[in-house]
This record gives sequence, C-alpha cells and structure tokens, in this order.
Amino acid sequence: MYPMKNFLISALLGFAAMALLNLTAPYTGVALPISRLSVAASGLLGIPGVTLMVVLNTIL
Repeated sequence: MYPMKNFLISALLGFAAMALLNLTAPYTGVALPISRLSVAASGLLGIPGVTLMVVLNTIL
C-alpha cells in the first residue's frame, strides 16, 4: 500500500544488518568492507543484499 515506506524500512534493515555483521566480525570472522558499492547494495536490496555480499565474499 505504501511502497516508499516499505522501501525505507527495507533499507534501514539492510543498513542495520550490515552494521551488526561488522560489529560481530571479531567474534565470527565474517566482515564486509564498507564501500559505496556495499552500502548501496545493502540500502537497495536490504537484508537479502547483505546476505548475497556475505555469500559472495565467502565464495570468492
């Protein structure tokens, strides 16, 4: 019903997931570099974007 509201919530959740991932990096060993591309992916794609970046970082 409100696509802009849903997009903003998804973007905020993506940013929060990326921040949480980087805060727990010393314990888990999984970290993502903060760059324009990673921030854009987490903002546009949300949590699935962060998950995709973690999977790609692990594979590559």
